Amino acid sequence: MATLAPWLARAAWIAEQPLIWGGVATALAVKGGTRGQHAALRGSVCYLVAAFIANIVIKPLVYRRRPHGAGDGRITPVTSSFPSGHTASNLAFVFGVVQELPRLAIPLAGTATAASGSLIHSGKHHVSDVFAGGAIGLGVAYIMWKSWPPKTSPRVRWPQTGSAKPRAVSGARAPF
Repeated sequence: MATLAPWLARAAWIAEQPLIWGGVATALAVKGGTRGQHAALRGSVCYLVAAFIANIVIKPLVYRRRPHGAGDGRITPVTSSFPSGHTASNLAFVFGVVQELPRLAIPLAGTATAASGSLIHSGKHHVSDVFAGGAIGLGVAYIMWKSWPPKTSPRVRWPQTGSAKPRAVSGARAPF
């Protein structure tokens, strides 16, 4: 990560850690009201399912060596490089949360993208590992969306243009 700004490299490394997503889920559950709790639950379930699929199901079946130099000066994982379990679970969490709270799409997706990019830049994963992990994460979030539809908030209807006039409802009483 020598070519990245030190603060950016550090931020990307922090975003790689599973605890950051646990912190986001906790904050959503505590401060986000009912929708935040739904988002935290949905994101956490997506995270766990994607981590299971990538790390427990696929990695043992497909062995791929990590990029050359991945272990220079540190202990490396003994698991396969393919697919990236971090990317799979990060993106599953993000797109699980976003199903309930779409406003969080840009900050969460930006954080997940930085984390995934740092996995490539630091030499921990090949580009295809990260893309495969991303596909798993998106696939899990999509299946979750289809099988467990998010609670939809009431749609706001904007006033129609034209000469629409309010009309009284027969038998209705004034609220005062």
